[in-house]
Amino acid sequence: APSTSSKPSASHAPSTSSKPSASHAPSTSLAPSKSHAPSFSHVPSISHAPTTSFNPSTSQLPSISLLPTVSFAPTPIDCTNPVTRKRLIMEQLVDVSSQDLLNNPDSPQSKAADWIINNDPLQVNPCTFANLEERYALAVFYFALNGDTWRNNSGWLGGSSVCSGWFGVGCNANGQVTNLLLPRNNLLGEIPPEISQLEGLRFFQISESSVFGTLPTEIGSLQNLVGVDFGSNELEGQLFFDDFFRLRSLQFLRAPKNNFTGTIPGDGITSFPNLVEFIITANSFKGTIPTQIGQLKNLNFFMADNNTLTGPIPSQFGSLTSFRRLDVENNLLTGPIPNELFGMSTLEKLILSNNSLSGTIPSLVGELNSLSDLWVSHNDLTGEIPTEIVNAFNLEVLLLNGNDFNGPIPANVDNLLELFFVDFSNNTFSGTIPPAFFSLPKLEILYFSNNTLVGTIPPSISDSPKLRDLYLDGNLLSGSIPEIVNGTLLSLEELLLSFNDLTGTMPSSICALRNNSMPPGNLVSLHADCVIPPDPPEIICTAGCCTQCTFG
Repeated sequence: APSTSSKPSASHAPSTSSKPSASHAPSTSLAPSKSHAPSFSHVPSISHAPTTSFNPSTSQLPSISLLPTVSFAPTPIDCTNPVTRKRLIMEQLVDVSSQDLLNNPDSPQSKAADWIINNDPLQVNPCTFANLEERYALAVFYFALNGDTWRNNSGWLGGSSVCSGWFGVGCNANGQVTNLLLPRNNLLGEIPPEISQLEGLRFFQISESSVFGTLPTEIGSLQNLVGVDFGSNELEGQLFFDDFFRLRSLQFLRAPKNNFTGTIPGDGITSFPNLVEFIITANSFKGTIPTQIGQLKNLNFFMADNNTLTGPIPSQFGSLTSFRRLDVENNLLTGPIPNELFGMSTLEKLILSNNSLSGTIPSLVGELNSLSDLWVSHNDLTGEIPTEIVNAFNLEVLLLNGNDFNGPIPANVDNLLELFFVDFSNNTFSGTIPPAFFSLPKLEILYFSNNTLVGTIPPSISDSPKLRDLYLDGNLLSGSIPEIVNGTLLSLEELLLSFNDLTGTMPSSICALRNNSMPPGNLVSLHADCVIPPDPPEIICTAGCCTQCTFG
């Protein structure tokens, strides 16, 4: 049976497998400047020919004033000649990769060049093929990320255009690569700097693989990027290096579950005026959350949980009119929860657990009509839970455990029809257990452990249609354990009643949930104060009924 002090962990994050839709970024291509040929303004003058001495005539030979123009026809280049073709291809590739890498037969660059020249079924003509650099860059990416072991590498290094057969590659109407989407594809290796050759790239996704090393600074040249997803890899070093802030079209930044370090630069993040998602969960970021976050007017998601961030939660989040999710649990944040957060009508998830936040929950919480998740467990919060919380009628998960809340538990919860997980444990709540919880149609998990609740167990527990876990242990409950109606609580798996002042016999209707009764029950853990001595114990359990006996 689980420990009564354990807190169920949960993390709700937006799926990183879908590619978000986004508007096109403005073109940033620049035409190269043309150098001028040197000016030749004068032709050397030619002096008159000397007068011939053998001619007695005094007339002179005509003067020669201009040299005749001599034109040379260009020597035609045979671009298909193997030697010439190789030379022309290599001349283009040295502008992309260093000569040392191209000369190293073990490098991805050398392997990609060899493939282009010798093994590519397309056998591109370097004089006419428009996208040689992109084709080469994708080949380097394939060799650098161990493409032979990908889960799906169909079409790669094949004879088709990269736009028409290479798995995960998408292009625009001009044949320029715009999408490189390879999530959960067993990539292994480092991102090569040649990624910069995909100048039209808009969406780049390599999540849930084994990509390691640092991000190449050259990624900053991909100024059409709208979305990047580096999640769940082994990347390290700085995410927010200077060139990264050149990605001014960025809307979706997903880099969770890596080993990135550093801080969140306040001035830097304003370089992303269109940012919608900011996800850096489970890295090693430190420092504070910058107040400039309030300038990102399109921001929907800010997820920086499981880092070592310090300082307060900026009140500037409250100025974001389309904001939906704040997840900063498992950090070192301090100070109160800003009142501004409770005025956000679009807020759906407020995940603040496992910090050192102080203060109270304001009555404004009842105005959060879109709120589905409120997690404030394991902080230093105090005071009573405002009764207005029952007006947040879309609540699904309410985690208040591990604080210093006191006073009664709000009783009029009838409107919380979406509620399925509630944890009030490990506080100093007083009063009785509100019977209305057991009429909620979706409630599955209800924890009241380790408070100072008094009174009896409501007989209405039989009314709960989906109740799976009910923890009442560690309180001051008294009286007998109520019988349940036959055929109810068939989903109940855990019932913890120990460390109370309950007396009497465990009802046979509850014990039946432990047996192969008809209909069968699912009760796995049944804890009660059934230790002998004393004899009789506080709770008498028949053989095979209670799974753990304690002395209350």
